Amino acid sequence: MVALALPVIARPAADPEPAAVHLRVLIGGDLLPHRPQLVDPERIGSALSPLTPLLREADASMANYETATGDPDMFKAHARALAAPPAWAAALRTAGLSAVSVANNHACDRGKRGLAATLDATRAAGLTAVGAGDAPWAPNVIAERSGKRVCVVAWTTLSNERASGCASSGRLAFAKADARGIATAESAIAAAREVCDATIAVFHGGDEYEMQSARVMTMATAVAEAGAAAVVIHHPHVVSPMVVATTRDGRHVPIFASVGNLASNQGETWDPSLPARQGDRHVVYLNGWTRLGMLADLDFEMAPGGTVRTRFGYRLVWNDNDHASDKRNPHPRIESRLLEDEGDAAVVRKLSRDKSGPTAVFEDKCKIQSSVDRPTCE
Repeated sequence: MVALALPVIARPAADPEPAAVHLRVLIGGDLLPHRPQLVDPERIGSALSPLTPLLREADASMANYETATGDPDMFKAHARALAAPPAWAAALRTAGLSAVSVANNHACDRGKRGLAATLDATRAAGLTAVGAGDAPWAPNVIAERSGKRVCVVAWTTLSNERASGCASSGRLAFAKADARGIATAESAIAAAREVCDATIAVFHGGDEYEMQSARVMTMATAVAEAGAAAVVIHHPHVVSPMVVATTRDGRHVPIFASVGNLASNQGETWDPSLPARQGDRHVVYLNGWTRLGMLADLDFEMAPGGTVRTRFGYRLVWNDNDHASDKRNPHPRIESRLLEDEGDAAVVRKLSRDKSGPTAVFEDKCKIQSSVDRPTCE
């Protein structure tokens, strides 16, 4: 009797488990077109160039566009109002940024026309502008992959303009850090959760050259409770230590209380007792803390079932500024770069002499030590 060989029927392979999606976002502080040091597009591009490789590594890199758009020569040299030419936005895009917050106290320095020019310039440059436009409170997608989205909702708590009606035009996301403003921001974050997998709250608030205020931190914790995965704040021009809020639903939300400046002409002295400006109001002359900035580094791991795991940390950046040693040069070398633990020990020692300053930022376990490391706090 001959045995017949039965055909082997291959079983279909089980579908592999869908992989989690990672999206990484970097968010820095204020970009200031100080005249004449940084107002030219090539100068802001040069100032950011040491950070360009890092900015381009991320799925999205964002900073605060601390200016209106238009002819800067319309303002006197000592004026506090700021304006940058339209090509400034293109220089930011070339330097590695993909998004900017345009909601800040300088957004309306040239009125409604200046705000519109900002939106036009950023759009033409390929930058996502957040915090202004036809629907300024709507979430903006800044990073997306495989159907997973990271969004930003941005707003400002203050504005310099007084008469043009720009801040109240409905084209700028504006909410004071009071009960009414908090409710507005909470509603915007809650709405964003319906269309975004992770939402970052980015806003402008606090007191210049001071550690972050209690009223602004109240707003920050409120939007964390409303669903923000992270909160990033700018305006004081000096950094404040990061804090982590534990929400009622058990999430750990990093609040970057103030990320300081990313590129500016501030900080020409190490003396913390000197005022923000000289008597002629022309050259910003504050102590070295204004040369220290922070880059929030956020890694979102998004599982197919909808679970989002957030890892976070920050990198410190330092503004090398030749104006500190040679004030006669109207166009000093200004470069924003990573603050290195070993190479910049002297800088850290000098800043740490000011015991009232935010020295805790040098020791936080969530500070990322090297350019190749990734955030590990969660």
